Amino acid sequence: MRTVSHILVAVAAFSISGVVAQNYDVSSSAPGYAIKGKVHKTRSGLEIPLELNDGDGVDLYGKTIRDLVVNVDFETADRLHVKIGDKDEKQIPVPDHAYGLERPKTRKPAKKLNYDFKYTENPFGFQVIRKVDKEVIFDTSDYPLVFEDQYLELSTAVPNDANLYGIGEVTAPFRRNNEQNVTTVFARDAGTPFYENIYGAHPYYNEIRKGKAHGVFLLNAHGMDVFFSEGRVTYKVIGGVLEFYFFVPKDGKPNSVLEKYTDLVGKPFMPAMWMLGWHHCRYGFKNISHVNWAVDGYAKANIPLETIWVDIDYMDHMKDFTFDEINFPEESMVALSEKMHANNQRMITMVDPALSNNDSYLPYEHGKEMDVFMKNSDGSEYIGQVWPGFTVFPDWWHPNVTEYWDYWIIDWMKKLDLDGLWIDMNEPASFCLGSCGDGKANTDPPLQWELPEEDQIRIHAEEEAALKARGVSIPGDDRNLLYPNYAINSGGGNLSERTAPMTSLHHGGISHYDYHNLYGHAECSLTRNSLLKYKPDERPFILTRSSFSGSGQYVGHWTGDNHSSWAKLKNSIAEIFNFQMFGIAYSGADVCGFFDNATETLCTRWMEIGAFYPFARNHNTLVASHQEPFLWERTAEASRRALAVRYALLPYYYTLFEEAHRVGTGVWRPLIFAHPEVDAFLDNDVQTLVGTDILLTPVVEENATSVEGQFPEGIWYDWYTYESHVSTSPEEKVTLEAEMEHIPVHIRGGAILPLKTPAYLVKDTYASPYTLLVALDQDGEAEGRLYIDDQHSVQQPATSDITFSYKRGVLRAKGKFDYADAEKVGTIKIVGADDLTTASYNGKKFDLESKDGAIVLEGADIELTCGFTVKFR
Repeated sequence: MRTVSHILVAVAAFSISGVVAQNYDVSSSAPGYAIKGKVHKTRSGLEIPLELNDGDGVDLYGKTIRDLVVNVDFETADRLHVKIGDKDEKQIPVPDHAYGLERPKTRKPAKKLNYDFKYTENPFGFQVIRKVDKEVIFDTSDYPLVFEDQYLELSTAVPNDANLYGIGEVTAPFRRNNEQNVTTVFARDAGTPFYENIYGAHPYYNEIRKGKAHGVFLLNAHGMDVFFSEGRVTYKVIGGVLEFYFFVPKDGKPNSVLEKYTDLVGKPFMPAMWMLGWHHCRYGFKNISHVNWAVDGYAKANIPLETIWVDIDYMDHMKDFTFDEINFPEESMVALSEKMHANNQRMITMVDPALSNNDSYLPYEHGKEMDVFMKNSDGSEYIGQVWPGFTVFPDWWHPNVTEYWDYWIIDWMKKLDLDGLWIDMNEPASFCLGSCGDGKANTDPPLQWELPEEDQIRIHAEEEAALKARGVSIPGDDRNLLYPNYAINSGGGNLSERTAPMTSLHHGGISHYDYHNLYGHAECSLTRNSLLKYKPDERPFILTRSSFSGSGQYVGHWTGDNHSSWAKLKNSIAEIFNFQMFGIAYSGADVCGFFDNATETLCTRWMEIGAFYPFARNHNTLVASHQEPFLWERTAEASRRALAVRYALLPYYYTLFEEAHRVGTGVWRPLIFAHPEVDAFLDNDVQTLVGTDILLTPVVEENATSVEGQFPEGIWYDWYTYESHVSTSPEEKVTLEAEMEHIPVHIRGGAILPLKTPAYLVKDTYASPYTLLVALDQDGEAEGRLYIDDQHSVQQPATSDITFSYKRGVLRAKGKFDYADAEKVGTIKIVGADDLTTASYNGKKFDLESKDGAIVLEGADIELTCGFTVKFR
């Protein structure tokens, strides 16, 4: 029997946005739990009954639950499931559903586990141990377990200077530090302030320890604080259960951890090829002519544009499924869609969840008849305020909402022949504190932040009083849902600030308090299904603001309302790293920034790295100045150069997305995830690996014309000149020239890249023959992969999956060659070989040419319908 020490390290409280984070020591007197009775073996593991120990320190922030059950499931060799729940099952977990998380059904315990699980009897604690090196990777033994109806606490020991990545959504450096040591997980409409909770909820982290990685996921949709402090990680959660998953791959590679994590939550969706082109949007297009001006401006500047987006500007009083008949009449929007499609381009519009509750608005009347909107605790419709004015909100858990949402989404898609949808404000956002009040149906109420300060204070006080007057609980539930005793460190303060009141209801009497972090996630799943009903054979395109663990199987994500600043440019890279790790491979940030005015220099540098975002789009707000890249010649030139590299790499990007969809790894990868053994990469969250073979070193500082970069061991070739850099010391920082229009891009020696000739459109780019770029390593070898399908269908009748290898002067292609319409290989370039003069293929002899730093075979005319061999001499 082991005894828990209550000698805890005091952590100073600090304040963010006026909310004080409570320190650890409040729970140090908690009595903990002991095993009660017999530990049972189950079909897949263990069942451990717990009972509260006698003593003080109960009811710290809620009502202590005395009897618990711990279920331990050895689900796979790499994944351990530990769930600590209340015996009576009154606490509300994440639902076992597509709108929560569909758990795997484990029939029997896995064999040859990569981990051990150990526990102590009194007080109960447990350890997860990595077998390969006996490292204890999760250890609750020396910290109290607190389990109350509205407060759950559990801690684990970690190294003093732990390398922790994840927990969000938050705007922060990729490697989390101990200075801002609390991360709040609570979906919130906020314009990306540093170190505060924003749109999504992802209670997952990846730790790298002694060069090996593991992952920890707390499956819980309630608000929580996660403290990263010296020697410790502590979870403080305001409801639900403690349902943990641990991911311990045998090889200890961070990318293997992501593979195991997405095995559970779902693999990223497979985008269509056109989705990998360049996108443009503006909140503040004044009319349809303004949109056409942007489309034509790209064409005149010869900057690739694949998709035009129209924000809420097109709507009649910002109501979904309507048109502003003065500035965006229906016939002009249809004409824009036809114009884009005639040019082999695409069009997307926004649809928000909040719907006007005016009686004359058909979507409201329809939804009211079907009873699909969220309710107040007294059964009346919950009324919020968003862009259309006073609004209602679909309840995604209502049995009628699928029919309702399908009808309006499919009708809207047909009306404009749209290529996808953009979902915003789905935390859900609302401009009132809680309910705006009963019976309100004004389309154009004033926006509070535009009123005089004294009026804002008065209205806020009135809303607070009205919120309290409705009561803090719901029928049959005596929890304090509005003001739980433990106040998570939400940047918004009150949990109901700028969202639905926590006492509003979903179908089945479930409070919004219990489902808040799932609202956007549920909408994503439902909307994807609607689009599949509209066009069952086409891969749906949906971009969301709010997300939860597993949303990546349905949608892509942009990082929200960032700012046109150098700090936000730099941090956008870390944010995308996070979402790659969270399983949302199709992700990106608003290029050039959303708020504030972008300068020519800032927009130029942002276009350079933004051109390589997995999801690449320029977007800004109506009160900011124009930032279309064609407005500044230097920005236009930088955009053309960077997008030419992206479009040349489209076969490589597409292959990476197929890998992400099948395996679960990210498209963008931090250096430390590729090389966890190199401590010098731990804090590098600027340089970016695209897959394994392309290294980006962007300029993220104003007025800089050079940038320092680090290189993993081996040969790296400059994309533009093929000049080689041999790295023997990854710790060394190398200065790279980077004039204003240039972003340094390097190719890993040992890679074979399938390339295309970049054109204005994705379709025209892909119509060109393949070029195989063979970049040799120090041993004169290289390898690569190419995935080919029809680029848009959900189900593929025929695909090709080709592996290339080069060794001892012989290039070979092997694999699956079922896709009959693949373009031919026209050119082969070999970089890093100086003595090659001829090549032979299929009985033909070719003279090689030395051109621009490469040995080039042109006119190869090789069909990609079967394997082939090319011999070089």
